[in-house]
Amino acid sequence: MSSPTPGSDPNYPQGGAPQGQPAWGAPQQPVQGYGAPGSPAGYGGAPGQRPGMVTGAAVVAIVWGGLGALFGLLALSVAFILGALYGLIILISIAMSVALLVGGIFVLQGKNPKLLLMVSYIAIGVSVLSLIIGIIQSGGNAFSGVLGIIVPGVIVALLMQPQSKQYFASRGMAY
Repeated sequence: MSSPTPGSDPNYPQGGAPQGQPAWGAPQQPVQGYGAPGSPAGYGGAPGQRPGMVTGAAVVAIVWGGLGALFGLLALSVAFILGALYGLIILISIAMSVALLVGGIFVLQGKNPKLLLMVSYIAIGVSVLSLIIGIIQSGGNAFSGVLGIIVPGVIVALLMQPQSKQYFASRGMAY
């Protein structure tokens, strides 16, 4: 089969390209959408590429969860000596830390961020409650309570950004 010669087909004028379409070597118009070259500011990156905010939230969750689990296991070794209630509180904090760690890993793998969001909300609630109880009892250490509110709050803030939501929506996940 031979290719048509220029001018032999009425649909293809002298240049070889159909009317109204650019020639083969002409630059194409940018396609709008997530990660496309002509997409709005802040939505850059290749299609399917994880935005920095999602990666940041996952890394913060992994680090915070890993440190919490490590220090929780260390504290657990002496907690039951002080009393069963302290041991139970530390077991709950270890479980939340492991859930943060797993949620961060899931987000890095491109899975649904619901687990990470739910655990972050629970961690904020538990930290607020423990901060209030610590302040009422003895003036408490406000730093650890405030840090326990800020870090999960940062994770939630990063995952609730439009870029993060659009990334997960492009993967068919809504939260």
